[in-house]
Parts: sequence; structure tokens; C-alpha cells
Amino acid sequence: MPRRLKVATRERGPMEMYLIYAPGGVWEEEWRPLQGTGVGALFTMLTKEAMDHALWGYSRPLIDALGIPPEGALRRMPSPQCSLRVGCILYEARDCIPTGHNLPHCYVPEGLASDESRALAYEAVRLWREGVYIAVVQEEPANAR
Repeated sequence: MPRRLKVATRERGPMEMYLIYAPGGVWEEEWRPLQGTGVGALFTMLTKEAMDHALWGYSRPLIDALGIPPEGALRRMPSPQCSLRVGCILYEARDCIPTGHNLPHCYVPEGLASDESRALAYEAVRLWREGVYIAVVQEEPANAR
């Protein structure tokens, strides 16, 4: 189950993180529709060991593994345009993108195959707008140990 938490780091102070676990390289079922997509590629990939160290107060491996910051992920969205822009009464070109100042609640990013993946991409955009790092914690399968 994905978890949102605040991690204390020496290097950057407290950081908000949203963790998605990937035992055996397969993301948790809830977030699996974004695995292998351009949006999913923007998530930080962490080892379980780096995350465990951070939770116990040694944050250097976590900081070294961090990918782009949340605001950078917003700018690198593969298809930032809203797929509902044609005929939408709320559509404003400057606002209906992930970095827009007044992003409406109805924003649906383009370029994703299913409604489920589009809803998850919006959730990722919402978290990034709050300054939350989204990280996939890669766990070894139980039989690999």
C-alpha cells in the first residue's frame, strides 16, 4: 500500500514523500497503470535499503538517489495538455497544464491509454504541486534473499 510520509534529512530538512512499493519490480496494483509510462518514468526510483536508512536517520543514500524535484517533474510531463480542452468551458491554455497557477480539478493529462492511468497521472500532478516526491521503492522478491 502506498504511503505518504515526512522524512527528516540533514541535507534538505524535512521532505514530503509518497512511497509506492515494487516487490520483484512490479509496482503496487493501485499504481501499476503508470508503470512503463512517461509519467511513471518521472518518479524517483529508490532501493529499499536507501529508504530504510533514511527512516533510521541516515539520509545520504536517499538524497543521492533522488531524481528530479517535484517542480521539475511538473515541467517534464510528457503530454502536459489537458485531453478535455476541446469544448471545455473551463479551458485556459495558461492554466490547464501541470504548472498552471489555477489548474482546474477537471484536468486530465493527454497521452495515457486508460481512464485509470489518467486519474493516477492527475494524482501525481496534484502531489508534485504540493512539493511531494513520488518514489518507487524497489524491493527484492522474498526468494532472492
